[in-house]
Amino acid sequence: MLPYVKQFFSGGSSSIRAFRARSVGPGAYEIPDSLEFQDQGGDLRLEANVEYRFNLVGMFKGGVFFDAGNIWTLKKDPSRPGGEFMASEFLNQLAVGTGVGLRVEADFFVLRFDLGTPLRKPYLPEGDRWVIDEFKPRSRSWRRENLILNIGIGYPF
Repeated sequence: MLPYVKQFFSGGSSSIRAFRARSVGPGAYEIPDSLEFQDQGGDLRLEANVEYRFNLVGMFKGGVFFDAGNIWTLKKDPSRPGGEFMASEFLNQLAVGTGVGLRVEADFFVLRFDLGTPLRKPYLPEGDRWVIDEFKPRSRSWRRENLILNIGIGYPF
C-alpha cells in the first residue's frame, strides 16, 4: 500500500463532484457510519470528467458536468472489503455523478460552485447501484443525502 501522502483520493470539488471529498472507494467498499475519519485512499485511480460551459452574463458562466471514476487498492485489504482492483470488476465499481454549476471567471482565477448528485453509487449491492430512479428533489432527506455542493478555486483553462 502506498504511504498516505502518496495515495489517490476521489470525490470532491476537483474530482467526482457528486460525492463528498475523499469519500469514493476504494472499489465497492462502503464507509461504515461509525468511522469518524472518512478519507479513503487507494493505490490506483481512474477518473473521467466532462463539462460544458456557457455564457450567462459578463464574467458569470454556467456549467453542466458528468463525472465518473473510483480508486482501488492493489492488494487485498481485509479492513476494506471490495476495495481491491480486479480487471473483471472495475467497470461495475465506477461512481457516476452529474450536476450543474456557476462559474465566476476573472482574468486570473475561476471560482466554481457545483451542485452535483450521484447517478451510480459503487458501494451499494450489485443491481442497486444505479440510483437514477430514486431522484426525489422535493424530499428533504433525499436532498440532504444526495445533493452535494462543492466550491472550487482554480485557473481558467
